[in-house]
Amino acid sequence: MDSHYYQQPYRYPSHRPSLYYTWLVFKDERWQPFDLINQTKLEQTLSVDGTFVDISDSLFPGVKRVRVFPRSNYLSYLGVKYRLSRVLQPDAWADFS
Repeated sequence: MDSHYYQQPYRYPSHRPSLYYTWLVFKDERWQPFDLINQTKLEQTLSVDGTFVDISDSLFPGVKRVRVFPRSNYLSYLGVKYRLSRVLQPDAWADFS
């Protein structure tokens, strides 16, 4: 087999979620952070240009899943849209100094 015909199997890039951002949802008249595992899921979804991700979170107890649209900055729950915010943490610049 000629080497120019041989192709390496495609490897998906390993996307490491940013530790510098916190995802918040505006619920009960205040901004509240998602559970830590969901912070990672939202960052991963954003890094692969995903449209939405279904998550279970303690902010929505008794609910199997809520659908989150990180690129559009909203969450859909029982037909209601909740605003999202992705906040850059102050220590994000520590690596650059």
